[in-house]
Amino acid sequence: MAVMARDLVAAPRSALARWWGYRDLVRNLVAKEIKVRYQGTLLGFAWSLMNPLLITLMYLFVFEFVFRSSQPRHALYIVTGIVHWTLFSTLIVQAPELLVGDSELLKKVHFPRLLLPLSSLLVNVTLWLMALAVFLVLLKPLGGQFSLALLAYVPLLLLFVAFCFGVVLILCVLYVDFRDIKHVVEVFIQLLFWGTPIIYPFNFIPHSLQFIFKMSPLTEFTLIFQSIFWGEQLPSFNIVLAFMCWTFLSLAVGLTLFYRRGAWLIERL
Repeated sequence: MAVMARDLVAAPRSALARWWGYRDLVRNLVAKEIKVRYQGTLLGFAWSLMNPLLITLMYLFVFEFVFRSSQPRHALYIVTGIVHWTLFSTLIVQAPELLVGDSELLKKVHFPRLLLPLSSLLVNVTLWLMALAVFLVLLKPLGGQFSLALLAYVPLLLLFVAFCFGVVLILCVLYVDFRDIKHVVEVFIQLLFWGTPIIYPFNFIPHSLQFIFKMSPLTEFTLIFQSIFWGEQLPSFNIVLAFMCWTFLSLAVGLTLFYRRGAWLIERL
């Protein structure tokens, strides 16, 4: 029994040590992608700040001075949804071609295949944090406050990122055999945007149709972030529970699919 217990403890440590050995590879992949993305541009990495800054100021001007809404602090409501939607849509649109786009690297270099989608996730999250920083700086001009509800933001954001990673894994694996996935995603992402209460309040949806919108995980995530930043209160337990279930399901399906098909995936790239 003692030997068995020791083995159970040693196995996770061994796996963690093996993954930690590839930290330099992940760091190089992330640095290379960020460098290539802004290579040759005049402002370089500053574009990560300029884009969200201009978008936020535009929404603030339009919904505070041009199309005034009866909803209080409507610009804050919209920008909260847009900021988090941007992270999701960026990750999902890029997901299908992650493995196919780096097929030569996967064939020539031996390393855990999961590091490739993981490095892509880290690149996009790193750049998105610039947008989040701009949003936080403009939170008060948008009418928001730094409330105690913000203490729950980081763990909920990590759950959101984990959910996105699960979806990324599913899409990048399926795209190897089904190349139509990319075009389906591009169309579906636009439909999903309008099917998520980002630019309109959830209570504006007829009560008889609200259950349809709640079937989308993006609705749960959006309501949580709007509750924290716009409502300045903790989201309800039911919404957080649904949030956690969607995240667990996404990761479970994504990791299972990735590892079960990973053995022969490289040959099909």
